[in-house]
Amino acid sequence: SRRAQQKRGQVFAHLVDMESRHEHEKIEVDAVASRRLPGVLGTERRHQSLQIMRQRVSMSLQQVATTFQRGKNKSPGKKKHSLKIWDRFETVSFPNEESKDWHHTSQVMETRQNWCRAALHTRLITWLLPGLIGFLTASSGVLIEKVSDRLNGVLFGYCTSNAFADPAECRASGSWVNWWGNGSLGSQSWPDYLQGWMFYVLLATALASFSATIVRFFAPTARGSGIPEVKTILGGFVMAEVLEFKTLVVKVVGLAFSVSSGMALGKEGPLVHVACCWANFCSKLSPRYMQNEGKRRELISTAAAAGVAVAFGAPVGGVLFSYEEVSTMFPQKTMIRAFFAAVVAALTLLWYNPTGTGKLTMFEAFTPDMPSIYEFPWFVALGVMGGILGALFVHWNIKVSAGRAEGTAFRRRVPIIAEVAAIALLTALTSFPSTYTRELSPVTIRALFHSCDDFAEARPVSQDMMGLCDGPEPLLSLSLVSSLVIASALRFLQMTITFGTGVPCGLFVPSLYTGACLGRCMGMFVKWLSAYLGLQVAVIHPGVYAMVGAAAVLGGVCRVTISLVVIMYELTSALQLVVPFMLAVLTAKWVGDLFTHGIYDCCIRLRGYPYLHEPDDFTFGTRACDVMDEDLECVYADPGTLGELLQKVTDTKFGGFPLVRSSSDHSLLGYVHAVQVRSHLENILSAPLMRRDMPVIFGKYASEKKEGALDLSKLVDETILRIVPETPLAQVHNIFRQLGIKIVLVTRFAELAGIITKKSFVHHLENGSIGHITNDPAVVGGAPGAGGHDSDRKTALPAPTQKSASDVVHKARKTRSLWMNAEPEKEVSPGDSTANAGGRDPLGDIRQSRRRRESLQKMRDMFVSTFSKSPHTKLRKSTGEEEEGGESVRNRTKKSLQKWRHYTTVSFPTEDVKDYREHTSMVFTRGSRLEKLALPLVPWLIPALVGFLTASMGSLVEVVSEWMNSLRFGRCSASIFRGRESCGADWVAWSTTEMNAFIFYVAISVAFAAVSAALVRAFAPMARGSGIPEVKTILGGFVMNEVLEFKTLVVKIIGLTLSVSSGMSLGKEGPLVHVACCWANFCSKLSSRYVQNEAKRRELISTAAAAGVSVAFGTPLGGVLFSYEEVSTMFPQKTMIRAFFAAVIAALSLRWYNPTGTGRLTMFQTHFVEMPSMSEYPWFLVLGAVGGVLGAMFVHFNIKIGAARQEGTAFRKRVPIIAEVAIIALVTALTSWPLLFTRDLSTSTIRVLFQGCAEVQADMDMMGLCDGAEPIISMELVQSLMLAALLRFIQMTFTFGTGVPCGLFVPSLYTGACVGRSLGIFVSWLNSQYHFAGPINTGVYAMVGAAAVLGGVCRVTISLVVIMFGLTGALQLIVPFMLAVLTAKFVGDAFGDGIYDACIILRGYPYLHEPHDVSFNARACDIMDDELECINAEPTTIAKLLELLQATTYGGFPLVASGGDHTLLGYVHTEPLRRHLEMSLKESALMREDYPVVFKKYTTRRASGAMDLSKFVDETVVRIVPETPLAQVHNIFRQLGVKIVLVARFGHLAGIITKKAFVDHLQEGHIGHVAKDPVVHALEGPASDASPDASPERKDHKEDRFGLPKSGAGLRSDLAAPLLEP
Repeated sequence: SRRAQQKRGQVFAHLVDMESRHEHEKIEVDAVASRRLPGVLGTERRHQSLQIMRQRVSMSLQQVATTFQRGKNKSPGKKKHSLKIWDRFETVSFPNEESKDWHHTSQVMETRQNWCRAALHTRLITWLLPGLIGFLTASSGVLIEKVSDRLNGVLFGYCTSNAFADPAECRASGSWVNWWGNGSLGSQSWPDYLQGWMFYVLLATALASFSATIVRFFAPTARGSGIPEVKTILGGFVMAEVLEFKTLVVKVVGLAFSVSSGMALGKEGPLVHVACCWANFCSKLSPRYMQNEGKRRELISTAAAAGVAVAFGAPVGGVLFSYEEVSTMFPQKTMIRAFFAAVVAALTLLWYNPTGTGKLTMFEAFTPDMPSIYEFPWFVALGVMGGILGALFVHWNIKVSAGRAEGTAFRRRVPIIAEVAAIALLTALTSFPSTYTRELSPVTIRALFHSCDDFAEARPVSQDMMGLCDGPEPLLSLSLVSSLVIASALRFLQMTITFGTGVPCGLFVPSLYTGACLGRCMGMFVKWLSAYLGLQVAVIHPGVYAMVGAAAVLGGVCRVTISLVVIMYELTSALQLVVPFMLAVLTAKWVGDLFTHGIYDCCIRLRGYPYLHEPDDFTFGTRACDVMDEDLECVYADPGTLGELLQKVTDTKFGGFPLVRSSSDHSLLGYVHAVQVRSHLENILSAPLMRRDMPVIFGKYASEKKEGALDLSKLVDETILRIVPETPLAQVHNIFRQLGIKIVLVTRFAELAGIITKKSFVHHLENGSIGHITNDPAVVGGAPGAGGHDSDRKTALPAPTQKSASDVVHKARKTRSLWMNAEPEKEVSPGDSTANAGGRDPLGDIRQSRRRRESLQKMRDMFVSTFSKSPHTKLRKSTGEEEEGGESVRNRTKKSLQKWRHYTTVSFPTEDVKDYREHTSMVFTRGSRLEKLALPLVPWLIPALVGFLTASMGSLVEVVSEWMNSLRFGRCSASIFRGRESCGADWVAWSTTEMNAFIFYVAISVAFAAVSAALVRAFAPMARGSGIPEVKTILGGFVMNEVLEFKTLVVKIIGLTLSVSSGMSLGKEGPLVHVACCWANFCSKLSSRYVQNEAKRRELISTAAAAGVSVAFGTPLGGVLFSYEEVSTMFPQKTMIRAFFAAVIAALSLRWYNPTGTGRLTMFQTHFVEMPSMSEYPWFLVLGAVGGVLGAMFVHFNIKIGAARQEGTAFRKRVPIIAEVAIIALVTALTSWPLLFTRDLSTSTIRVLFQGCAEVQADMDMMGLCDGAEPIISMELVQSLMLAALLRFIQMTFTFGTGVPCGLFVPSLYTGACVGRSLGIFVSWLNSQYHFAGPINTGVYAMVGAAAVLGGVCRVTISLVVIMFGLTGALQLIVPFMLAVLTAKFVGDAFGDGIYDACIILRGYPYLHEPHDVSFNARACDIMDDELECINAEPTTIAKLLELLQATTYGGFPLVASGGDHTLLGYVHTEPLRRHLEMSLKESALMREDYPVVFKKYTTRRASGAMDLSKFVDETVVRIVPETPLAQVHNIFRQLGVKIVLVARFGHLAGIITKKAFVDHLQEGHIGHVAKDPVVHALEGPASDASPDASPERKDHKEDRFGLPKSGAGLRSDLAAPLLEP
């Protein structure tokens, strides 16, 4: 349970605290003992006292752990037994699948002579298949809709004219006959009423029984909604039968029958399953998808979006639902393809037009008024109610489902078909008497959502309001309330027992129904209460409460947030209710999460599926050694026979085996996948002359060779990810979830220590079992060769005394004896001469380990003498190989990195662990009640504060800039502080003559711009521009302190107000994002948790970016999506929900301030009723292409201009930045005055351009665009619009990036609106000539054109679509927006990057973009830096170590064993160690500069009384091997957020890759300085003479077996030398 998990989290925090205090006490005792007990005697006594202390702490920890951790009592055998239920679920490794896909793609491109066919098989297929899936899903949805409607009509009667006719059409024609006779049901006699009831019940039961029968006998996996299964599949597990074609057929047929039966279920969830089945079917059309599980899951993710788009008519909601609820890995490329699939599905749905309305909206409601601010507490109450009902439903449904599961007593007595029949019978019996439950739920929901007043005149005439209205007013009666409450309770109970039964069934519609009934009741109560109390509240619409209640209950059941809000207003067209929806959904999630998980997560656990959820704080309290499995079966590199190895990989239940060197040397060499080995060996045996006794060997790794043996080295996966036992489980969690791998190997000093599979990790999280290991071997094991500590440590994998050559696979069992103070094993390996009754002899262990090290050293020396003369690639010496211009690539790279020396890199895993250890665990263990209460509240209060402050600043900028802009034209005689619009008749122009007014206009514009530039130049240069490139860089993991300083915030606000008022071609939207992030940085100082943690601060900045866009455009949902899609790099679900909350607070604050005076959030409110005809959609594609071209042109020319005016250029030396701004403002004012469309601020003109002439308000000046209700069609108007667009385009090209705060959203929208309006006028003229469509609305083309140009400039997709219909309220234009934006992105990407990415590169910021194909063609060894400065673990003095730390510019050093032994021990961060040494010298009088220091845990060399620095070693730094593909390195940096990775070969340090160096490699395009991995190439033997790697320059370099240079090459032994002295 959740409470038990929280309790265990507190216990682990307590354990961590005890360990830290024990470590602190140990250091203190060590220091005191070193001063008081010098010499050998003192050392022995100190060791004895420390040993006693360790035993006491270990015993206390063991007692506490035994008391509170139930997982400790589970044996490894039981743990493995519980995992047997998951044997049928194969795990997918996404990195391996990506690598396989790249090899397939490259092979296709090389082998196919026809370029077009090769492009079809590699690139076009990735778009054709999602489009096909969208079409097939929409077709299936329409089929289910039509069939279910006709079958449901049979429950009430039949059509005499045509048995297959639509019931509605048949009733209209008078051919319909009811089972109860003529007339309404209420007017019938009891016999006729009972007759109708009987037919209703029997037919409903028959339809449900048929559905259950075909599911039971043909496809049992077609039952239920299918979403839990799809989530499991997308989580990285294989469930082949779930997506089979027969499942698809049975799902479609069974769903049509179950829906028509009238049971309390919906078709929406199953349609997601149907779409995913189509994805699996379509994947077989391409070898690229059919043979690759990773690519297939990308297709399934896109299909889930198409399924929701068809189910709800909500394409944007479908993409968000796939991201938020269904998919685990959802990169940007998958999101765009899901976007495309949803667009095709929506277009297909519009073409079929199953509802007959020509619209996608299912429950279109007309609510013209925004709810009053005083109604919002009632919406919060609805959210609380929805959360409670959702938790009740989840709890009871899981209880019911567990009671009827397979193998239970209930299932043995009641077959599943009988159960479904009984549920259908009970549902029909209880539903028939009430008007509100008799019909299908969508019919009633449609009535509940509607209002009764005159604004509902657009409601279809045939809509029956079911007695909810009394004329234009809602009916307020107690009997109606009781009827609705009873109906909701009845439907709630029905869906509780129905969901999960043996038919295809969803829960969206019954959940919406329940919430709509209760919400309508609350709306009636609030309306009555306001009238009773005489409150002066705006008109209250009970239909609004019904919609909000429906969203609340569905949110309480499913626990989805942002996707549900989008689905709700796409369902209802109630865009103005976005804030009430968000409030209710967030509240429902918070309340529901207090009691249970969401329904899909509970179903996954109930059905026993392996699924890995988001990380939580619980995982921070444990380490990899607590859950790793040590009971391993390993493969040896030494010779064996083919038959034995084939038998082993055939009989095994494991997916593979770790490869170790031998039974006595457990150095990890790689991983062998069982399927690949079996397939390879079977192919070999099928050849003639091949026998089963043929010797096989992994020759590349074997210590002994055998002539004629078959070499299997190419089957070894060396890139398997390795971690150390100390790695926090939070990092392991992210590795599994973000990277999508299936297995990690745990190593200690290159020796295999354990394994963690994805399944075992999921099992650990679900069952709360921490594992059977209490301590980490590294705590006592020490470094290799640490003889003084070998007495505490047994051999990691016990070696038998004899091993035959055929003993290829060895099962080695490790036990608790690995750990400190653990009891020795009673059973020891045969032939162990050191075993006795009491355990092992410590001295024997020491001697054995020494002999083992000596043998390994001899082996290494033999290897060096064998291969040192072979020509092969070397790690370069410090001189480097000279290339063009006499400069090496390495030196060029290091010089390139000098530009980033001011940017500190953030390690997100390190910061997360730091947050847990230094804050969360401390509060749990030592904090006061107030601190414990504040711990969960602060992550919500600070985003709320940021949202409020951002809205306040946004309102201030809006009001002041409007007033100051009016000063360019005149003044208000009544009050100087009133603008032109609010002044009215009192407005006075500066002059009555045109020339004088022009002079005032130009002079004031230039003055405002110059003052803004002067403020920015003098006080905060980082306030210039939009700030979004800088925010992206910060969120990408780099520190830029001056960007978010408070003075930057103040100057940004003042400068932005002045620059906007000047009339320059810029916008305030981008800079408002920067303002919000500055507020986030300021508010982070209110909490020590945020001010001391860079990762937590970046979470806050991500939420602030959402609040900034919410204020800038009045679109809170668009803000969240913009933060996810464009700004943030790390955006987990918890950050998304908090960004959601910050955006809601910002929107509420903006609504309260009401800076526009309209009472709405919409900036450019439009009024459209009709959807564009299908013949207009090609024109929208044309607008998209034009927008893409214009966007690419803007990026190209703006970057050229930006490069020419950078600091240090000739232009900047001649023209100061203030003069440049003044010139741009002057030219802008001179060119803008003559045209009416460019004279005023762009926002005013955009508002006019977006309006259609038929819906224009009487008081709006249309600037000559309309002639009454008709658009003016003239060439002069088109020329004026095109000239205005050209002027604004040129102006913004020069303005963006200059020395004032400036954005580009508004000028881009302006340019696109002018171009779109011009095209609309042309299409309108063309339509008047050829009549290919209905009336053309030119305002629609202006909005689509604006979206296209902005999409071409910024290359954002889904967030821009949401922003556009949030800006305009034109929700019915969602498909045209999507078409235009996608086309603009495709066209723009053909020419270059978006503007923000181009600015990042131009300004030289380090930023890591999404992976691309070039990274698959290189490996870590191609770019790693092998000239390293290392710290040794051996004793030195404070002075020498401090001198190195103070002089260095590096953030840390790798820690190696010694100057001659480069065994990688960990990583030492510079700043913490430097601060510790300086504080020790300052605070302690006994500390001197010659005081010895040592990393005691990692060396056997001792210095009397030395200070132990072991706690400053970060052992959890990510380690990779040289062969690791750069695509995986890219994902490690981007998804895990680490700052460095260390490259090691067999435990020996080979190189390092920093995030900065990796970014530089991608930006500069040079692959690196190592053409091949030295280890691999050396082991392959001498290269041929023709090999390009056999260059003379590389023959003289010598390196040892592990790819490390001898005699100081590569690793800088001279810099490490001071640390070698005792």
